[in-house]
Amino acid sequence: MTAKQFQAAIDRLGLSQVGAARLLGADPRTARRWALGERSVPEPVAILLRLMVAGKITADDIETHRRS
Repeated sequence: MTAKQFQAAIDRLGLSQVGAARLLGADPRTARRWALGERSVPEPVAILLRLMVAGKITADDIETHRRS
């Protein structure tokens, strides 16, 4: 996933970079670096975002599993 694709995905999901970081369990600076292309988006993060954009999973699903 490119930086542009990452930013497009979180925009489509209505997430800020900080919100995406919280949801994904990352530091907000890391999400900013993904969006700027300074760091590669890890494949598990890319897969998760693609599933969310496709409507296969929700932020609530992630939060539910995080608490388990």
